[in-house]
Amino acid sequence: MFGPQGFLTFTVLVIGFMGALYWLVKTRMLALKAVAGVVAFAPAMLFGVALVNKFYGYYQSWDDAWRDLTNQAPASVARVPDLGDRLDQVLGEAVKKRQARKNGFAMETVLTGAKSHIVRQGMIYLPPQYFQRQYAAERFPVIELIHGAPGNPGDYEGRLKISGMFRGLIAAGKAKPAVLVIPDVGGGRDRATQCLDTVRGEQDETYTAYDVPDLVAARLRVQPPGPAWEIAGLSEGGYCAANLALRHPDRYGIAASLSGYYEPLRHNRLPQPVDPFGGDKALRDANSPLKVLAKPGVDRRLPHFWVMTGSGVQVDLVQAQAFVDLVKRYQPDAPFLIVKGGQHNYGAWREAFPKMFMWATPRLWSAVPCTRTPGRATCY
Repeated sequence: MFGPQGFLTFTVLVIGFMGALYWLVKTRMLALKAVAGVVAFAPAMLFGVALVNKFYGYYQSWDDAWRDLTNQAPASVARVPDLGDRLDQVLGEAVKKRQARKNGFAMETVLTGAKSHIVRQGMIYLPPQYFQRQYAAERFPVIELIHGAPGNPGDYEGRLKISGMFRGLIAAGKAKPAVLVIPDVGGGRDRATQCLDTVRGEQDETYTAYDVPDLVAARLRVQPPGPAWEIAGLSEGGYCAANLALRHPDRYGIAASLSGYYEPLRHNRLPQPVDPFGGDKALRDANSPLKVLAKPGVDRRLPHFWVMTGSGVQVDLVQAQAFVDLVKRYQPDAPFLIVKGGQHNYGAWREAFPKMFMWATPRLWSAVPCTRTPGRATCY
């Protein structure tokens, strides 16, 4: 009721604004009128901020807002310095406390790019099965989740509560276990790179499609990049997922775009506007999923696509429909989820992600070689 999107919050702000206006009209002292005007400005400004927050479904609680302002990871996420030698010790301690076998293990850690030389914080979620004895010999599929812009990896846990959502689906038998990897593809909330290798600049495509998957595969018990890897993203991250999957079909078996766009924006924000293609039209076209799929002779070994949009945002709906029409030339059964009345916000994405997990995870496991360990039932 009294959260950032609660009715009481809006009521208090309206009452505060009206009270300040009443004071402004009634008082005769010039100094008090000035004070009343300043006081009236605050609830009016906060009311506007609250409306924007409600539209985008961003902050669900005051804790979410505070953690964002103070740049803190959610309380459920452990801080691990890197994926070096200490990682095994950290994971071993989590197992001893039984927390990992019950809830899995979410960590914020540094993901270092060997090729791109980009070093950024990211998040990883290991499901409970990763720590259970019957899965001890198993290498898990991976879902690489890409945030939007403005945004950072913490949005998935802070806004979507993604690990709890995913864990609940696994426990209910609606999804299969997988490791979630959430890299920082921007380098800050005031930056947007579209996961592209900028001409004479940062190599974010290399970081996202090569460095992060290779590092994770080398340090964790997961499948190598390929058919058992999925890339999924929301908003700008949806563009990243579609574009990188088309450009690197050998690295991903599935791609999911939630409210994504399918032609690159003219400029990245780093934080100043920069043309990532340096004026090269051919390079821009090669990073436009709509143009790539419209060309004759497209490689039929495409990753399997899953696409979502909300019906409440016409530009999203039109672009998604155009993309799906092209995908269906090669994948007639490609899922296309339209959230009725859905906006370009976390409310629509909270509804969509469970459906994506339920569809994608069995397909990821179908690409995992079955070791047929006695007494185990993880061959899907």
